Amino acid sequence: MADYLPLVTAAVSVALTGLLARQFLERRKRHQLVWTVSLALLGLAAVLAFLGNADVVGWNAALYRLYLPLTALPVGLIGFGVLLLFRNYPKVARAYGYYWLATALLISGIAAAAPIVDPAGLALEGPNVGGRFLPLFFAFSWLQTVPGAAVFVGGGLYTWYRERSRRYGLVLALGGILFTIAGLSSRLGLRDYFFVITMIASIVTFIGFILSTEISPATVGQPAKA
Repeated sequence: MADYLPLVTAAVSVALTGLLARQFLERRKRHQLVWTVSLALLGLAAVLAFLGNADVVGWNAALYRLYLPLTALPVGLIGFGVLLLFRNYPKVARAYGYYWLATALLISGIAAAAPIVDPAGLALEGPNVGGRFLPLFFAFSWLQTVPGAAVFVGGGLYTWYRERSRRYGLVLALGGILFTIAGLSSRLGLRDYFFVITMIASIVTFIGFILSTEISPATVGQPAKA
């Protein structure tokens, strides 16, 4: 019987993506566009994971290679969006943007070309297959997830620290922590929890995005409002 949890996660991500896209169309802020793309990629990853059910489509090399980068790139991209809030530090955001692009191309290239271990075993896996069937990707994916989560959590905490009224920083930090836990659950073999935690992390992060729109414009050294 198919595992429908990835579809629930995808539905939540698509709904949040639509709300963020509407916000972007109203305000035209770069970080809103980045966050919209991030959640859209998370939703696409969940859809592909659902297709990986053996009684839906089942994992094959093409589907697996397309899915893997989508488990890492959105977290790094959300971190980029957080940095774009800090308008007084454009060079930091620009440098991170170049880093994100370079590492995204690297791990996407690895996912596309590196050898898959045990294709027969891959075909029998459930939705949250993880990266163990493509060890080279598994070895390099942290280049996106670790810096992305660090910026995600650190940027949120710094926002709150500089001005305690900006409680959305704490919410964003919690979202980053939850995405980190989701990634660790997959790496530690606790795969049944991955999509549940990812869904909760997406909702918490979205709440942080929305709360940031209610804050007045930032002063020097502080992040701008969304």
